[in-house]
Amino acid sequence: MFKLEAPYPSVQTTIILPSPQWSDSIALTSSLKTMRAMDGSMYTYINKRNERKILHWTFLMSVDKMWELKAFIYAYFKNQIKIIDEQNNVRIGYLQNNPYEFLGAGRAKSIPGGEITEIALDFEEAN
Repeated sequence: MFKLEAPYPSVQTTIILPSPQWSDSIALTSSLKTMRAMDGSMYTYINKRNERKILHWTFLMSVDKMWELKAFIYAYFKNQIKIIDEQNNVRIGYLQNNPYEFLGAGRAKSIPGGEITEIALDFEEAN
């Protein structure tokens, strides 16, 4: 179970999604820049950006849940969002995708709507 609540901290809307696919990932937003001086010596600069993290999740869901998520995203994409993931980690930040692409992933008779859709969400954690 994956829960999104927005806007944070005064929650007005909650949406529950199925657990994401196994390909979820976490990456630091810091960057490394190397420069060479005229005398040949190497300098390295690290931009930490307050050690923020970008998280990437891919979800498979029914068409009905896709419409619900689409309405949630378009209502709150500018606001801070609280996410409680399948491991009960609480994360607060912003959705980063633009545009949000809902892809048809196949047919399923047992799912309401008869079709499965896929979406990838990128989330930047705020400190």
